[in-house]
Amino acid sequence: MHMMPALQLFGAGREKRIYAVPPYTPVESLDFDDHPFTVQEWDEPCAICGSRHSYLDEVVLDDSGKRMFVCSDTDYCRQQSEEQKK
Repeated sequence: MHMMPALQLFGAGREKRIYAVPPYTPVESLDFDDHPFTVQEWDEPCAICGSRHSYLDEVVLDDSGKRMFVCSDTDYCRQQSEEQKK
């Protein structure tokens, strides 16, 4: 979200409100006294592009619990895959 060029809109249904974050707004993660913010780290890379520098989503593949991790940003994942092909 930090310095994103797009307008970001968020709806809060129960409050009947819409919140907006204007383009190019500096954004910082929330820190709490008893739980400071840290970037999550993964033991394995993205299964598609091999990136170790992106946020990953865990995907359950079957009923036996087999899992894989993939980039949460599909555009970034595609770009990384294309870079590896060069």
